[in-house]
Amino acid sequence: MKVVYGVCVGSWDKLQANVIPHIGDRSLIALSGQNSIATAYNAIIDAAMELEAEALILQHDDLEIIDPDGEAKLLAALETPNTGIVGVAGGLYGGGIAWWNHSPIGHQRTDVRDIDFGRHNGSTQLLEGSLLVLSEWAINHLLFDTQYVGFHGYDVDISLQVLRHGKGVKVADVDTHHHTQMGFKSNESHLDWLKTDELFRAKWGTLMSTQQEPSLWA
Repeated sequence: MKVVYGVCVGSWDKLQANVIPHIGDRSLIALSGQNSIATAYNAIIDAAMELEAEALILQHDDLEIIDPDGEAKLLAALETPNTGIVGVAGGLYGGGIAWWNHSPIGHQRTDVRDIDFGRHNGSTQLLEGSLLVLSEWAINHLLFDTQYVGFHGYDVDISLQVLRHGKGVKVADVDTHHHTQMGFKSNESHLDWLKTDELFRAKWGTLMSTQQEPSLWA
């Protein structure tokens, strides 16, 4: 399987410390100076298509895969029949972008504490975006929604796009260290999150309400 990594870079030092060491000879598409992660990821998808990628691992520059078998586990989950996207944590749709409030699964170390939701793998609806793996189908059929102009919402939105096309959203049991203090870094970031949540609810509320089984869309 041809695997390509993609990173929206805020710090080249973080990229060098957290991403480069584990990707080996895999191709890496790294973009900096972006004001929207959705726009950056769409450009990375275009480049991945040119490289004929069969799997695209989108990774934050402050996210470190500390599991020695991490890539293999992610790809194994991606190869589960009809799977469109894989992450390391997620939850069910509850009307907004706060996936962690609705049957969350997965685990992740942060600089503050270890987060462990108990169940470490399986099907879900919304994924946390520090590590997302797109299937070849997703690379060739989906784009991130650029109405989310900052760095929130892109992950849960692409998850529901996958589900809407009848594909699966999976969490894989992979050990990662997200080098973050968690929480909002500024009041502006919090306001951006609230605005994104409003946009997400406006887009998906009606669509989800039309599904016969909204708790298990795929």
